[in-house]
Amino acid sequence: MISSIPVPDIDAYHRQRYTGANIVVAAAGNLEHDRIVELSKRHVEPASAGDETALEPPRIDGSQVAFQQKDTEQFHICFGGAGIERGDERRYGLGVLDAVFGGSSSSRLFREVREKRGLAYAVGSYTQQYVDGGLIGIYVGTREDNVQEACEIIGRELGSLHSSGITDEELARAKEHVKGRMVLSAESTAARMARIGKALLFDTPLLTLDEMLARVDAVTQDEVAELAREFYAPDSLSAAAIAPERGSLPVGAGAGQRSARRGLV
Repeated sequence: MISSIPVPDIDAYHRQRYTGANIVVAAAGNLEHDRIVELSKRHVEPASAGDETALEPPRIDGSQVAFQQKDTEQFHICFGGAGIERGDERRYGLGVLDAVFGGSSSSRLFREVREKRGLAYAVGSYTQQYVDGGLIGIYVGTREDNVQEACEIIGRELGSLHSSGITDEELARAKEHVKGRMVLSAESTAARMARIGKALLFDTPLLTLDEMLARVDAVTQDEVAELAREFYAPDSLSAAAIAPERGSLPVGAGAGQRSARRGLV
């Protein structure tokens, strides 16, 4: 619990991490560059020897199963696994794959679970990339009597990614979706500032919008198929659930990797 963290521990963390070597300054809009530099030098302490804090590599223990009992109206289920780092060039292909599978309103999971069968209002997939690792996730929130069928459909769609890949139409539609999000995200001044800061902070190339759009256009079906094989293998995914009771959940401690996700395989 956050309230249980001692104040001295928070202060020590702040002093260790929020140092000159770990801070970048980004700005966008109607500004004077020299003035921003002057203010940065005045208010951000300069980096000193020994400031940098080494990152520990993320530990991956293989697939896990977790259940949290809570008096909720719906059953909340999430499947996930390791993804890619922020600087990995495959992030464009992974974005396209995510848009096809569950990351858009025209995705397979959205159509099959929500639109066709009405099993859940909230269903989809997502990805996150960090400086030293990443993740892929699949989420569904639904009533207890829909849990088994919803998870079986998710499993079937995962299997389809591996056995059949994606179609030309899906690839083209997903690319337009990903590019559209990129363009919209670059419209605000704050978003442009954040993109500059992230590039500096994560030590990744600061690409122009046209360069990023070109990378999305260059994604091929073969690349998407390879990403699906590497990151969306059912047996490699962990499962977590929050629900009033285990009941019909396709997850259970000690049930073994396959039976713990029997709705997915």
